[in-house]
Amino acid sequence: MKIQSTVLALSAILAGVLILALALPLPAQDTQPQQPLPPTQQMEPNPDQLASFASAALEVQQIRSKWLPRIQSADSAEKANEFQVQASTEMVNAVQDKGLTVETYKAIAMAARDNPELAGRIVKLMEQAR
Repeated sequence: MKIQSTVLALSAILAGVLILALALPLPAQDTQPQQPLPPTQQMEPNPDQLASFASAALEVQQIRSKWLPRIQSADSAEKANEFQVQASTEMVNAVQDKGLTVETYKAIAMAARDNPELAGRIVKLMEQAR
């Protein structure tokens, strides 16, 4: 049961990260070939960042739950995109209201994906906050 709740929470967090990624401005397309990216450094968030992340992740989950049915049932691609933009804006605001940047939120989520111990700490914080 514990593993299942961790997996579910992590899935919701990562889904929120994907939606947030869509909210960030895209860099201008470069005509030069892409350089390989350096390996990602593992982020070790401090306790305050973890608490903020857990709280923001809960809000992101709620926003996702609110908007996903609307996006899926939209009667046109334009309407679905409009809903997506509104959801992303709300998610960005929720993350920033908790004192995190979207980049920091994403970095913590990616670190949690790769570090089960960190993911477990986040899930505990999320459970305590409910």
